Amino acid sequence: MSYPRQQLPQRAGIYCRLSYAPDGSLEKVERQEADCRALAERLGWTISEAHIFPDNSRSAWQRNRRRPQWDRMLQCVDNREIDGLLVYHGDRLIRQPYDLEKLISISDQQGMRVASPSGTRDLDSPDDRFILRIEAAQACRESDNTSRRVRRALTARRERGLTQSGGRRPFGYGVQVGTRSRPGPDGEWIEVPRYDTTQQVPDEAKLGAEAADRLLAGQGQSGVVRWLNTRCTTTEGNPWTEKALRNVLTSPRAAGLIEHEGDLYDAAWDGFLSRETWESVRALYEASAEESPYPGRERRYLLSGVGGAQCYNCGGYVRAKPVGGRNRKSSRVYHCHTCRKVGRNVEHLDAYVSGQAVALLNDPRFLAELTATADNPALADEVATLERRRSEVRRQLETLADHPEVDAGMALLALASFDEKIRATRDRLASSASQRLIGRMAGITPEQWLATPIDVRSATVRALYGVVLLPTTLRGPGFDTNAVRVVRSRTDRAPGAGAPGAS
Repeated sequence: MSYPRQQLPQRAGIYCRLSYAPDGSLEKVERQEADCRALAERLGWTISEAHIFPDNSRSAWQRNRRRPQWDRMLQCVDNREIDGLLVYHGDRLIRQPYDLEKLISISDQQGMRVASPSGTRDLDSPDDRFILRIEAAQACRESDNTSRRVRRALTARRERGLTQSGGRRPFGYGVQVGTRSRPGPDGEWIEVPRYDTTQQVPDEAKLGAEAADRLLAGQGQSGVVRWLNTRCTTTEGNPWTEKALRNVLTSPRAAGLIEHEGDLYDAAWDGFLSRETWESVRALYEASAEESPYPGRERRYLLSGVGGAQCYNCGGYVRAKPVGGRNRKSSRVYHCHTCRKVGRNVEHLDAYVSGQAVALLNDPRFLAELTATADNPALADEVATLERRRSEVRRQLETLADHPEVDAGMALLALASFDEKIRATRDRLASSASQRLIGRMAGITPEQWLATPIDVRSATVRALYGVVLLPTTLRGPGFDTNAVRVVRSRTDRAPGAGAPGAS
């Protein structure tokens, strides 16, 4: 297909994608780009050097896998920055009908053309859209067939007592039986050992069994790790850590088992731990976790971290850090770790912002406004209904041969429409969740506020206010309220530079 010279794209972009690059190599992506440039020269298209979109090691058939350059490319199409797109092959661009419909929707009536060595398509042409939809459906089916074959192969291996091949050599197992080739860090092919992981390495298996015996005899984890580090390293050549030791001893492999979806099966190898010893080690770790649970990264400060107070200069979120010396009581301050332009006493700033929040939560005008904008309880039901209808459309597409009366193009358009409506409704639900939180805190007293968990108070402040720290000229004790801007508008929380006026 050819077009008059005046209709040829003058700002064409190039999209390249390599599904799997274990060594991070860009060679194949660069090769795709070179082929696309040669194609553009043959077609007479003009390449926009600012619009090259390489997605290295990104999957197109997994819808939950993000493709940053794909998203940037769609944004450029939407902004009319490009009027053509070159791709090495259609399956490098789209392997899901959803992606095609999204591209068509954004480029609708913009004269976008897509070209590859297999042909040129005009997204404004109904005939070309029809062909592209068929190609996308074929690519999606091929991905599904590949996935089904892989799952069946893994099931067959599990039935023989084997796990998925590849990966790191497990500790205690792996007798070298040859070599295999793989790409090296510089793109060249190198030879690496190939192991039979059903055979034990006697020295490692003995050390693993002794480590388990030491734990069960009462020696602490750190002591076992220190002892093990005097005997060997991990299979990666790294020093042992408590986490590495726990992973080895609690792995089903250590007991000659494999695990799938929570069920245990006999493996094709012998464990270096007996089943009873392995269960005892797991029970020891579980009991230790119950006695000394991991406290987690719970919130400790009201305004620190993402979503908290911001620096007036760079817009960065502040963190809490200790200050003081050996001869005086240490305190903590919120500070900007990016530009180091601001710092405020944690206790004083928390008290000031908390006072503002409690006052607002008891303001009759604010409470009236909150009641007027109460959330809609039907939103959750609306999302459930939309998701159910979307699932029905998907089932019809998956069994298209059994439903000849279904128009594939219309079904794909409906699918894209459902996704957009569900996303918009969920955004409204998120807003409603903040309103519900504020509603529960309405009318709270200062005493009740202090008794509320810190994470709830922090979430409430974030829902009510944006807090920006400004430079202060105050020296000595006290707290400069003019150096803090507390605003109701969430959009005012990221100043570019300079000191905006305080409230």
